[in-house]
Amino acid sequence: MNLGYLGGPMPGRPDPGRRRVLGMAIIVSVALLTIVCQLWYLQVLEGGRFQEASDKNRIRVRPIAAPRGILFDRNGLPLVDNRPAFTLSLIPRELDRDPVQRDVTLGRLASLLQIPFADLQDAVAKVSPDSILPVRVRRGLSMDDVAKVEEWKLELPGVIVEVEPQRAYPNSRFAAHLLGYVREASDEQLKGGRYRRGDMVGQTGLERLLDEFLRGKDGGERIEVDAMGRQIRLVQSTEPHPGAQVITTIDRRVQEVAEKAMEGKAGAIVVMDPRNGDVLAMVSTPSFQIDRFTGTIDRNAWLRVMQDPNHPLLNRTIQSMYPPGSIFKMVVTAAGLQEGSLTPSDRVTCTGEFHLGNWTFRDWKKEGHGSVDLMKGIRDSCDVFFYNAGLKVGAPAMAKWAHAFGLGTPTGLDFGSEKPGLIPQPRMSKKGKPMSWHAGETVNMSIGQGQVLVTPMQVARMMAAIANGGVLWKPRLVQRIERPEKGVVWGDAGSVTGHVDLSPMVFAFLRQSLWAVVNDGGTGVAARIPGLDIAGKTGTAQTVANSKSEKGQDHAWFAAFAPVKDPEVVVIVLVERGGHGGSAAAPIARQIFNTIFLEKVAFAAFGG
Repeated sequence: MNLGYLGGPMPGRPDPGRRRVLGMAIIVSVALLTIVCQLWYLQVLEGGRFQEASDKNRIRVRPIAAPRGILFDRNGLPLVDNRPAFTLSLIPRELDRDPVQRDVTLGRLASLLQIPFADLQDAVAKVSPDSILPVRVRRGLSMDDVAKVEEWKLELPGVIVEVEPQRAYPNSRFAAHLLGYVREASDEQLKGGRYRRGDMVGQTGLERLLDEFLRGKDGGERIEVDAMGRQIRLVQSTEPHPGAQVITTIDRRVQEVAEKAMEGKAGAIVVMDPRNGDVLAMVSTPSFQIDRFTGTIDRNAWLRVMQDPNHPLLNRTIQSMYPPGSIFKMVVTAAGLQEGSLTPSDRVTCTGEFHLGNWTFRDWKKEGHGSVDLMKGIRDSCDVFFYNAGLKVGAPAMAKWAHAFGLGTPTGLDFGSEKPGLIPQPRMSKKGKPMSWHAGETVNMSIGQGQVLVTPMQVARMMAAIANGGVLWKPRLVQRIERPEKGVVWGDAGSVTGHVDLSPMVFAFLRQSLWAVVNDGGTGVAARIPGLDIAGKTGTAQTVANSKSEKGQDHAWFAAFAPVKDPEVVVIVLVERGGHGGSAAAPIARQIFNTIFLEKVAFAAFGG
C-alpha cells in the first residue's frame, strides 16, 4: 500500500537545511581563521612596533648621569666638586614628525632661551628621529630659564629639563691648567665608540689624564607618563655609580696663595717636595675661566681666548721654554768644581765689563763687583766672574752637567705636551773638520743666555736635586685613586729617573752659596724670612738684545728651597718681563714660604 511522503528528505535529494548549516559553519570558520591570523600578525609580526608606539606615549626613558669623581688635595680638601645643575634636553621621538611643526617648537624654544635656532636644528639632526634618549642642548640653565620652559611646557613637546651633576670650582680660574676642564664629547671623540653623544669628557689637565677613572657609570629610569608628559609612576630604576676619588699631591692652601701672588702677572710657579717629587702647587698665569669652557661657549668668546696675545691656555710650567739666566750658574759651578776646572778660591776682578776679542760682555752691575771669588760670584750673581769661569769649564762640560741635572729633556710628568728645553750642541764646522764651540757662545751659555732654554718644572727638579743630594725625582701629581667599593685601584709611590753624581763636598758648597744669596746680603735678600733658612738663586734672563734698556723685557727668576739643612720644599717663580729676579720673583717666593712654614715663622717671630 502506498502511504505517500510523510516528511524528511526525499530519497536521493540533498537537505537544504543542512546546506545552510554547513555554509554558516564555513563562513564562521573562515571568519575565525581570519581573526586568528590577524591576531597572529598583530601580536607576532607587528607586536614590537605597536609596543614601541605604545611605550612612546606611555613610557619615557630618562638617563641619570653619574657624578664625576672628586679631585682632592693631599690634605683631603676638594680641588673640584660637583653640584646639581639644570640641563635643557630634546627627545627626538617626542618632537613633531612634521618638519614645519617641529621647527615651530624649536623656534619657540630659541626665542624663550635666546639659543641660536641653527644650534637646535643641528642638535636634532645629529641623531635618529626615533631616538628616545635625550639630546642635551644647553647645560647650566638659570631658574628663570627653567621657569620659562615649565610655563610653555604644553607648547614644547619633546623638550625637557633634567637635573645633572656639574663641576664646581673654588673660583672660576682656580688651578685651571692643572685641573683642566670637561665638556661634551666632540664628534671626533665619538668616532671611537667609547663615548655616547652628550657624555661629559675631560679635555685638558687632570680631567683628561684621569678621565677613565673620573667618569662613573650612568644609571637610568623608565617612567610612565600621561598624555601631557607628566610622570605617573616609576617603572624601573638603575642607580648611577659615581667616578673614582683622586687624591693628588697638591696642597690647596699653597696653590691658592701662589695664584694670588701671581695676579696681574704672566709667568709660572712650581712648588715641589724634594724628598719625593710631589708637586704641591703648579701655577700658570694668565689663566682662563674653566666654567666658561665647561658650558656653552660662543665662537666669538672662543676666538678671543685663542687670539689673546697673553696665551691664557698655555701651561707655562711645562709648555713654555725660557732662558734660565743666572740660575744656570749653579750648573757651571757644579761642573767646574766636580771636574777640577774651578776652585772656591778662584778670584776675578770685576770692573763691570768682560772683553773677548772685539766683543764686550757687560755685567748686570754697571760699576762692577770688585774682587770676587766663587762664593761671592754666586751670592752677588757676578756675570764677569762666570764669563771667565765658563771659558775655564768649557761648553762640553757645561752641557754634560746640564743634562745630568735633567735639563734639555722632559721631566716625565704624565701631563702631555711637555717641552724638552734646549741645551746647545757644538756649532757645525766646515767639511772635514770636527764640530766646535764658539767662544762667544760659551760665554753666553755660562750665564744661562744664548741658546739655553728650560721650563720651570725642569728648574724645580734641578733645585730639588741640589737640595736632596742629587736625586732626580719624576714629578708626581697623583698619589692614589680610590673607589668606595674596591678601595685603592691605582697608586704611585714615586719614581727616581736619575742621579747627579757630584761629590758631597760640591753639594755642600752649592747649598752654602745659595744660603748666602738670601741670608748674607746677596741678590735674593728679598726672600729672607727670620727664623727660616732659605737657600735660593735669582736670575734675570734677557729676551732681546740690550733688553736692559727696554723696560720690562727681562724675565725674572727665583729658585729656592728650605730649610737648608733638611729641605722640605722647593719653590720656583718665573715672572715674564718682570725685570730683576731679586725684586720681582723673590718676594713672591717669600709669600709662599711664609704660608708653608707659618708656624715655624710665627714661633721665631715671638722669640721662640
